[in-house]
Amino acid sequence: MTESTAKARISATVDPELKQQATAILSSMQLDMSTAINLFLGQVVKQNKLPFEVTNESIQQRELQAIRATVAQGVAQAHTDAGIDANAYLQQLIVAEQKLAK
Repeated sequence: MTESTAKARISATVDPELKQQATAILSSMQLDMSTAINLFLGQVVKQNKLPFEVTNESIQQRELQAIRATVAQGVAQAHTDAGIDANAYLQQLIVAEQKLAK
């Protein structure tokens, strides 16, 4: 993306509540809507795609899916004895916590 003094105007119709929420979040990040849109479009061009995954899943659903995958991996490791000993790991955590407390 090259820097130039000429600017193109974009007009978009959005839900007023969505705009208000986005403006508040962007403001807390020291960004205005125009800068955010420029950042978004720059990433679209750089990545040649949307810079995020479009999904109907909520954040909680994705987190739950990740937790389930981690548990499944742990169970699979336990069945093949590929995991680590829980008592040994607990001792490592205790030692690490004691070092941080000093």
